[in-house]
Amino acid sequence: MILNYFLVLAAGLVVGVINGMAGGASIISYPVLLACGLNPIVAVGTNAVGVTAANFTALASVRKTLHSVYVQARVLVLISVISAILGATLLLSMSEALFREIVPFLLLTSTLSLLIPVRAVERLHAVAIERCEIAASGFYCGYFGPGQGVMVLAALARNPGRTPKELNTLKNVVVGTTALASNAIYIATGHVSWIFAGILFIGAAAGGFIGGHSATRMSPTFYRAVVFCVGIAASAWLFASVR
Repeated sequence: MILNYFLVLAAGLVVGVINGMAGGASIISYPVLLACGLNPIVAVGTNAVGVTAANFTALASVRKTLHSVYVQARVLVLISVISAILGATLLLSMSEALFREIVPFLLLTSTLSLLIPVRAVERLHAVAIERCEIAASGFYCGYFGPGQGVMVLAALARNPGRTPKELNTLKNVVVGTTALASNAIYIATGHVSWIFAGILFIGAAAGGFIGGHSATRMSPTFYRAVVFCVGIAASAWLFASVR
């Protein structure tokens, strides 16, 4: 049991650093929680509550500009929160057995989301398209979660007027606030293992602070490759375990 706690703490630290800089690293912590014996739905809730800290501690480095970013993000936040509530409601209405069968496909999908091009593109009806993408990522956040940060970043990056620092800050605001809504539902319905969530939270908080300060100084190629490889391996493990 002690080893499990250390594994979750280490996973939280890694997740916090990567999520603070880009996102998608909860792909790493979710299978760790499953390996520690949590059932898939409780693992979703525990993972969501535990890694949320990374998005908020990452904002500590940009707190002076946070208000202006939130003003820009408030419509996107509202859309994402409403969608997340719908996603969480669907998750909790499913049987554990059915969700266990679906989880490998969800984890593989979230891993493949790392391949989504994150670049500025001029597109017709850009605002409407961005809001639809944010709504889809919010629903995904409530229903499963891992990989949402990458989806949000990809959607926001299609606006060519945003700098890398603005993108990362806006992503952390949207993802962090959305997670609070879905987390409230997981907590209210008792789908959180508090000991693991607390350990994961501590690791993610420390890692998120580091990642937030490093967001504009480090190439994303290496850590995206690490997360991708871990995600593929974890997906293969999950597919094998449900057979």
